[in-house]
Amino acid sequence: MKKSDLFIVPEEWGNFRLETLAIHGGGLLTDTEMNPGIQRSTAMPMLTDDRSRRLFSGKEAGHFYGPISNKTEECLERRLASLHGAGAALTLASGMTAIKTLFEYLGRNGGHIVSSSKLYGGVYDLFKKILPAFGIETTFVENPYDLREWDEAIRKNTAAFHVEIPSNPLIDVFDGKRIAELAHKRGIVAVADTTLGTPFLIRPFDLGFDFVGESLSKYFSDGEVWGGDILSRSKEWMDRFRTDWYRDVRSSMSTDTADTIRANTESLGPRIEAHCFNAEMMVKYLSQHPKVKKVFYPTVGPRAEANKKLMPNGFGGLLAFEVEGGGEAAKIFVDSLKLFWLAPNIGEPRSLMLRPWVTTHNQMDSEELLKVGISEATIRFSMGREAWQNQVFDCHQAFQKI
Repeated sequence: MKKSDLFIVPEEWGNFRLETLAIHGGGLLTDTEMNPGIQRSTAMPMLTDDRSRRLFSGKEAGHFYGPISNKTEECLERRLASLHGAGAALTLASGMTAIKTLFEYLGRNGGHIVSSSKLYGGVYDLFKKILPAFGIETTFVENPYDLREWDEAIRKNTAAFHVEIPSNPLIDVFDGKRIAELAHKRGIVAVADTTLGTPFLIRPFDLGFDFVGESLSKYFSDGEVWGGDILSRSKEWMDRFRTDWYRDVRSSMSTDTADTIRANTESLGPRIEAHCFNAEMMVKYLSQHPKVKKVFYPTVGPRAEANKKLMPNGFGGLLAFEVEGGGEAAKIFVDSLKLFWLAPNIGEPRSLMLRPWVTTHNQMDSEELLKVGISEATIRFSMGREAWQNQVFDCHQAFQKI
């Protein structure tokens, strides 16, 4: 494939907006199909012995073994890279698989990671318990807003910084540009997870990050399927990674999943707007409720103005709050909700909720949870796309029970 074949906008057209890239990004000028279809094939013919040698050595691009690459995943990968402004993307079986695979590689041979402590529980557990078993240690930055803590955590063998923007479940917004600049100043690569923002709200490569590892099971898939991806600023790096490392440790996304996510990506922009709007309306309601102790969302609190400058297009559909009355009151509230479903995902059409203390972050002990700001009374909402008035009424009737 020649560079000139790629769907690149002539300068006189101006730049394509993200809504357009979500539909056309990464396509080819020669495309003739509305929907590219699914390539269900484990292997592809290599035609000649010489070509098979080139394909396996990475000297020629092409599909020859489905779990390494195929046309369906390539179509999604080009779309994702286009939206993120990345050099290349690699799709994997899940978000956790993507993060695990990336940091196993970056931290190989006894490397060290410096990470924000404000993380999804599974990632926190991966860094604290799983990777150390393979010789990769992590230092958690207790206050990720403080660049001095990032700097002081660096060791001689530090390989990478890692940060979630926004964080799960308290939706912290950190200054990614400054974090990436510090990493590069110290000769370290910077990795971001912007699952909760998507490229419509935050683009890490514009901030200077080298890699993204994220879940596609949330907003991208619209709750239909699970998957993840790794994105790199450098296409050359990704090509080497795919043929030299991923070839033997692969955990592939299925072609059916890739096609589903590709199709759902086309509606991502309008969906994100709806999720953001409903979250903002719920935050206004909760912020004034006498039975709510604290609301966690970037539009409230002392950092609200700074957050708007960092993410001017919005903050996504995830929010959290702490109810008065402790864990027992939170349990009653959760069990009393009717429109909200008690389910562990984010970014679905329907509204979801849970208590991180007993679910998504239950691998962390109580001291760790309290240190990062999660209590027994913390409730996480993933705002769906129902009418906000109905969402608020559901909370109203549930609050009456506590």
